[in-house]
Amino acid sequence: MTNNRKTLLAALSIHNGIIMDCNEAFTDLFGFTTQQLKHMPVENKLVLSENSEFTNLQTLCTASIATEEGVFATAGMFNHLHYVVAVKLHCVAQGNNTFILHFCIAKNKSIDPISELPNGWALTSRINYLTNNKYLGLKELVLIIIEVDNFSTINYRYDYFVGDQYLVMLGKRLQQSAKDFGFVIRYSNAKFAILIEDHCNLSSHRLMNKIELICKHLCSDLIKPIAISADIEINKSFSIGVSSPGFEYTSYHSMQIAAETEKQKARRYSINKYYIAPPEPTDELLNKKLITDALPLAIAQDKIQLHYQPQYDIKTNKLIGFEALSRWYDESLGYIAPDIFVAITEDIGLHFEFDLWVFEKVCRQSVKWKIGAMVVPRIAINVSFKTMEMSTFIERIQVILDQTGCPTNLLELEITETSSITNASMLSANMLQIKALGMHISIDDFGTGYSSLSLIRNFYLSIDKLKLDRSLIDKVCQTKLDKNFVKHIIKLGKILKVAVLAEGVETQQQLDLLIELGCDYAQGYYFSKPVPLEEVPTLIYASECV
Repeated sequence: MTNNRKTLLAALSIHNGIIMDCNEAFTDLFGFTTQQLKHMPVENKLVLSENSEFTNLQTLCTASIATEEGVFATAGMFNHLHYVVAVKLHCVAQGNNTFILHFCIAKNKSIDPISELPNGWALTSRINYLTNNKYLGLKELVLIIIEVDNFSTINYRYDYFVGDQYLVMLGKRLQQSAKDFGFVIRYSNAKFAILIEDHCNLSSHRLMNKIELICKHLCSDLIKPIAISADIEINKSFSIGVSSPGFEYTSYHSMQIAAETEKQKARRYSINKYYIAPPEPTDELLNKKLITDALPLAIAQDKIQLHYQPQYDIKTNKLIGFEALSRWYDESLGYIAPDIFVAITEDIGLHFEFDLWVFEKVCRQSVKWKIGAMVVPRIAINVSFKTMEMSTFIERIQVILDQTGCPTNLLELEITETSSITNASMLSANMLQIKALGMHISIDDFGTGYSSLSLIRNFYLSIDKLKLDRSLIDKVCQTKLDKNFVKHIIKLGKILKVAVLAEGVETQQQLDLLIELGCDYAQGYYFSKPVPLEEVPTLIYASECV
């Protein structure tokens, strides 16, 4: 292909579907030399696009024979790093079953535009190439995920240009650090990854030792500051998660989840430390991913049902209300525990809409019961701190109240402490407006989590009820310390003139002690488990509401 050697277009010469030669431009673009490609079937490296008018390379070449101008197509070309680059292809027949293929890059979706490193798509492509062609199995691959902690502070402190420059220089440092052992990519934002390929078939012990050394080497490199300019030097901490070396993952995705989980663990428990995944299946992690994918549709299609657990005045044994509790059974995933999918709503930013969805469901059901001439008790609805802090929360619930016509005295918002308070002023303002609307407010799981005396001190004027967490009630009869702990929380309620409700009451002994300690209300399996909608009227008719 002498005439094509000096052209700026990348070119391949093929004969009977076998690569015979390539030019310098091709080598520059894809990283292969003639010696590496010669006598290789072209279909090993070139794949036509799915939307191509040609079914395969043979029909493309056949079509080019009929015209001197040749034919054009779009395709994917594997480069020397084994990931696909999208190309435009021009095939020209030379006679005697010989063809020249000219290439130009159509859109290189495998390269990150900021760092100019391969991206996550390139990594997936490379792993698929290695595993599909039996060069390596997932057992011989180890994935290291590296993320800069609180990267956004760079953008805020300096500007986004400095942030981008930092990412470029970090990428170069990682490439330099991993040049002898890994394939470096940038996933997104401040998250990078290194793929380590064990071509030596090391024993699991030797492979683990190698990965440990690599991680220590990375930590020592990353702890050094990065100089953006003479005036700006940035020192950041990192979180590093590693898939289990030598473990036979069922898919790249499960390997990725394992490394990501360990990275999150590193961020939570250490600074500039790496965590390596244990050699065990990641079914639980994969299930979490499946639940995350299914959750938005489950909410949209009303597949999550509300059950109601009654609450009683423990001195009179009269029904005073219900707590609305979400229950989800999926045909594929089975029963999904509420603490799992409720936590996921916060992880994926769906908590606000989910809490409002439950609020609307309860409002509509309360109105139906009232229309049916039932004596409707107050219904407690779980709402997270994150939802209560939203600036549009009051506006949204006001719309629901207007649409449903639900009396506000039938509603209680039970604030669930799934996270710390980030916007105390908005939370305080919203609580005051909730009270002004005529609803009650209770604090759930008091005595655990992020609860604090300062929280109750600051908001007690808006609070009607404290709910003692079931973990406190489980132990209340076991030791004097546990008994006194609950006793003083109940006393705190009396001082603040706030009612106290005990969750998780399961035995007569617990109930008797709570009565002795002055607790006001209780719920739990001793009285009733959460019941489906159709069983609520039976409980209401069986007890005179107060």
